[in-house]
Amino acid sequence: MPEPESVIEEKQIEPILVAGFRMRGTYAEIGTGFSKIGSAMGFNIKGHALALFYDGEYKENDADFEACMPLKKMKEAKDLKVRELPGGRAFTLVHRGPYQDLRASYDKLRGHIKNLGLEPKRPSREIYVKGPGMIFKGNPEKYITEIQMFVELRE
Repeated sequence: MPEPESVIEEKQIEPILVAGFRMRGTYAEIGTGFSKIGSAMGFNIKGHALALFYDGEYKENDADFEACMPLKKMKEAKDLKVRELPGGRAFTLVHRGPYQDLRASYDKLRGHIKNLGLEPKRPSREIYVKGPGMIFKGNPEKYITEIQMFVELRE
């Protein structure tokens, strides 16, 4: 059965408490950040892993991104930045499939926002609803990633 077409939605995203580990490198290295957060925060983690992307476009190398995990409560940890990510008005798209296919979904979402006469704010977010597990890697065709791009409120 074919996957449903990805639908772009406008949402009001609530603020969220996270522990983050900011990195530079290739996107495939993000697992290192998630491991550091998992080791430091353990049972304080609450919800799906997410990532923040600070570059305005896709970068093969030297990308600027941050692995994040939502937290139940404030808990400081060495080498991690613990803070509340702001909420706000965002456009979202649920991407189904491998991470290497995310660019097309980003292009679609960015195009939609620009067609509305708006400008996406950085960083963009990815929420990993279903992805590789820590032990079993799973099937990349079944990964589910919600892309969130925040925009300025209109006056």
